[in-house]
Amino acid sequence: MNLDHLQKFVFNMENDKGQFVVKGEVIGDSEIPLLDDVKFEAVIALLNSIDKKNFSEGGNDHLFDKYIGDIEETIGEMKKYNQFQGKINEGK
Repeated sequence: MNLDHLQKFVFNMENDKGQFVVKGEVIGDSEIPLLDDVKFEAVIALLNSIDKKNFSEGGNDHLFDKYIGDIEETIGEMKKYNQFQGKINEGK
């Protein structure tokens, strides 16, 4: 990784009621506009850090299934459209 060319993307997510859910940042050396390659790497890293066992032990299998469904739905939408979020977030 070339430390001279690191870029940062800051993100946050709100629920459907407009309430804060999560905030984070991704830092990396990007070859793609809007750091989309770095964002994919971050998603993969986060997914690899999740254990279904933690949901099962807490009796929250339904939450695991919900999140997996949300991820699958989002990926399906991304595949459908050439432009998914880029323009929406570009001005922020």
